[in-house]
Amino acid sequence: MAKRPAVEVSNLTKRYSDGTLANRKISFTVETGEFLGILGPNGAGKTTLVRQITTELVPTEGGVHVFGIDGLSRPNEVKLYLGVMPQEATLYFGLSVRHHLRIFGKLRGLTATTATQRAEELLVSLGLEEHRDKPADRLSGGLKRRLLLGIASVADPPLLVLDEPSAGLDPEARHYLWDLLRNAHRRGATILLTTHNMLEAEELCDRVGIFQSGSLLAHDTVANLKTAHGYEYKITFDAEEGVETVYGNDDKTLVEQVQGRGIRQYSVSKTTLEDVYLGLTRKESASPESDA
Repeated sequence: MAKRPAVEVSNLTKRYSDGTLANRKISFTVETGEFLGILGPNGAGKTTLVRQITTELVPTEGGVHVFGIDGLSRPNEVKLYLGVMPQEATLYFGLSVRHHLRIFGKLRGLTATTATQRAEELLVSLGLEEHRDKPADRLSGGLKRRLLLGIASVADPPLLVLDEPSAGLDPEARHYLWDLLRNAHRRGATILLTTHNMLEAEELCDRVGIFQSGSLLAHDTVANLKTAHGYEYKITFDAEEGVETVYGNDDKTLVEQVQGRGIRQYSVSKTTLEDVYLGLTRKESASPESDA
């Protein structure tokens, strides 16, 4: 029997009471064992989407199922499968790192003995051993993000939902967090991550979903998105209007196209996820329907 998807989002729409349309008829799946990245700028509707998946918000229309469980009618059951790392979260500043992990373990249903054992394991795997007795208010931003990931992971949930987990981190702390997420994925966790960091998504994710203005523009592997939208290669050159970039799936064709315009100085390179993202979002912004 085929596995159920970890997450099924169907025609999801969220309109707030002030009339703001945050999500527009969004549908996608997260397969069990997959690492899916949701990309988009601030205000694109990513956090609203996540809060509906975690049952914090009720959709205006549509629905969400987590491992086959309806999040609207059975939210408490859904929460048993989730480990959530919000973009903004308040730690108990008077409590040590170790106490945070133990207490949240017990809140997630672990026995006192198991919670203590799990806390010790996470202190090691998160690189927090030397900070075990440090109050949360004395942690750096990177260490706080590690602790929040530990809290999300303490009950070893099958699905981690992480909202901008590396926001505000310096490069070293960000790469350390990425390694932790890779390890969690290798151990079998399904991960749904929101980000506006293109490199983060390209480094970590099996598939990505690209959001703009509450809509899902595309959802596939990075390689497939490049091929489907004609963004495998790019050629850049100086034009009268400034630097111009042309995209295509065949580098030889691009060269012939540029040389046909009499241009002899140019650079050809493989594209990145950022190129695909900018191409799709700019195309959508230019579409008359995007103003509707």
